[in-house]
Amino acid sequence: MNSQPTVSQDNMNSTELSIESVKKELYKRNHPSVTPIDIEAHAETVYQILKLKKKHNVVMLGHNYMEPLVFGLSTKNEQGDSLALSMHAAKTDAPYILFNGVPFMAETAKILNPSKTVLAADKTAGCSLADNFGAEEVRKLKALYPGVPVMIYINSYADAKAESDICCTSANAAHIAREMPGDEILFVPDIFFAENLEEELRGTKTVFFPGKGNREKGAVCEVHEKFLLSDLLAIRGSFDIPKGHPTRVLYAHWECRPEVLQEADFYGSTSQIGQDIAKRVEEDRLERAFVASECELTSNLGQEFPTVQFSTACSVRCSHMAKVTLDKVLNVLQALDKGDDLSPHEVTLMPEVIERARTPIERMLELSA
Repeated sequence: MNSQPTVSQDNMNSTELSIESVKKELYKRNHPSVTPIDIEAHAETVYQILKLKKKHNVVMLGHNYMEPLVFGLSTKNEQGDSLALSMHAAKTDAPYILFNGVPFMAETAKILNPSKTVLAADKTAGCSLADNFGAEEVRKLKALYPGVPVMIYINSYADAKAESDICCTSANAAHIAREMPGDEILFVPDIFFAENLEEELRGTKTVFFPGKGNREKGAVCEVHEKFLLSDLLAIRGSFDIPKGHPTRVLYAHWECRPEVLQEADFYGSTSQIGQDIAKRVEEDRLERAFVASECELTSNLGQEFPTVQFSTACSVRCSHMAKVTLDKVLNVLQALDKGDDLSPHEVTLMPEVIERARTPIERMLELSA
């Protein structure tokens, strides 16, 4: 999705890697939120990371919510949202996968590549959705709705996935729900997403979820729950983005509250938002935008689409994603280079969990092909 050159893409790989070439590429990117001070302070670290990445043939998957310098460590084909990165993880032949994201994402890479070494820069980085909803919660809901297919959001840990019938991301949830047999679906764990999905599927599927007609707990995204309807109305006024404007658009992520999606001009997954922006830019129909999502997503979109004036909510950050830093990424690669014990960084799962969790993930990938 990234149309601007990053320091590790083909143009960099075709030349001799040096601190000078790294600096040149970082300046060339002209990232709106990366200052010359940032570049001078971190060029050496970026250089060391890229050198070790190439030396050890490491696939470095970068989620869209990574801060720009970390996100730029990944090539275009290594960047994306959860669905894109899951697909890339399933296809890689590299012996090492370093996932610049949170651990549940790295678990997905491990499930799809059990023989490979999967590493995470910070294994303590969590997720309000995954941390608050596990296998036991899935089992309780299955007991309440026997026979109803269980569709679990990818923002969950492997043990919860292992109790489910199929996995989904925000990019494919509606499509997969429609493809599942029967006229009922049990969606876990995201309550706001479930409410939005229920509206999307109204008249075609009955959606059960935590808290709807039951006392079971679900979870919400601690980032997207911060956006209120009043915030979007204020944003429209502050940044002059009136509803229905032909070239000014307010975007919202699926994980936001239903009333936020209803107010937005466009809602969807991270990749769907990016695709809509790209289409509008290509057609010269987008001058200004606000994205109700993690603010680093807007930072990275700002580099990708420099002709668009993006307004941001800089206080809305994922504290877990922010734990992944350049220094931590370098620490992992230095441990690999020295032959040190990788267990502090390696993502491991029990074989039986991998076997059971692989089925719902592979079913998702088959239906998303």
